[in-house]
Amino acid sequence: MALTRRTMIAAGAAATASVLAKPTIAQSNVIKVIYPYAAGGGADTVARFIAEHMRAVLNEPVIVENRVGADGRIGVRAVVDAPADGRTFLFTPFAAIVLHPTVYSNLPYNPLTDLTPIAQACVFDFALSTGPMTGARNLEELVKWLRANPDKAAFGSPAAGSIPHFSAILFAQAAKVELRHVPFRGPAPALGDLIAGQIALASTSASDATELHKSGKLRILATTGQKRTTTTPDVPTYKEQGYDITAEGWYSMYAPAKTPQALVDKVREIVIDTVKKPEGQDLMRRLGLTPTGRGSTELAAIQERDFKFWAGPIKASGFKPSD
Repeated sequence: MALTRRTMIAAGAAATASVLAKPTIAQSNVIKVIYPYAAGGGADTVARFIAEHMRAVLNEPVIVENRVGADGRIGVRAVVDAPADGRTFLFTPFAAIVLHPTVYSNLPYNPLTDLTPIAQACVFDFALSTGPMTGARNLEELVKWLRANPDKAAFGSPAAGSIPHFSAILFAQAAKVELRHVPFRGPAPALGDLIAGQIALASTSASDATELHKSGKLRILATTGQKRTTTTPDVPTYKEQGYDITAEGWYSMYAPAKTPQALVDKVREIVIDTVKKPEGQDLMRRLGLTPTGRGSTELAAIQERDFKFWAGPIKASGFKPSD
């Protein structure tokens, strides 16, 4: 077929359009939602669910990146240091926001001021779980086993200096038993080692352990709520078993400080809409989470409240991180 002047013009126009077109994924024009812990577990699932809805609404590629390490600080730092251009967001449990400023005296950023609150997605309780090593069916049986097997009395948590870490220590103190802490990079690795019989206990969010409890791969022995969770009504709370231990956590979306308000508002609308959709509500409840969909102003007040609440107990515990 002869190359006519018309086809040459058409080819040139196509080449020009290609150059001017919006950059592709290969050119890194992708929106990142950073989750600062390992893949797997309830929070990672919710982060991916929200990211998919962001992709659909914004009509742009959106990925979840698991930036693990340093008890979540590597992932948070990546967002703090990212350009405030609406291309990088953080989906995180509350510990990285309200506990780390007290836990780590050398924290090189302040999550309360170096991040912009966007929206709270959900709240949750924490759970203490056991696997094949102990055979315990409740806290009374667990305490007997721990006293008989002090050399095996180890528990895993998603991170040192987290509420799962502190709540398990509170239980050990109340029960007058010794527990050795083994920090992991997120809940999934901790629960994996629990199921494999490598550790006796795991303290995580209740949502991370719910499906594994239902399938019989592990047993949740206690939860930290004022009342039993709706997803595991067979599991008594700490308080029901004689231990005055209560705690509530949350997962929220953040952006780097100084992100334009219009971008923050848009993502806030997406997160809240996603949380309130029937499929969002169903997903979170199945994971043992309570959907909330609270906006930026309310989230800012909640994080300030929780920062002040936990500062005292953390300091009183005497906990000193190794790094």
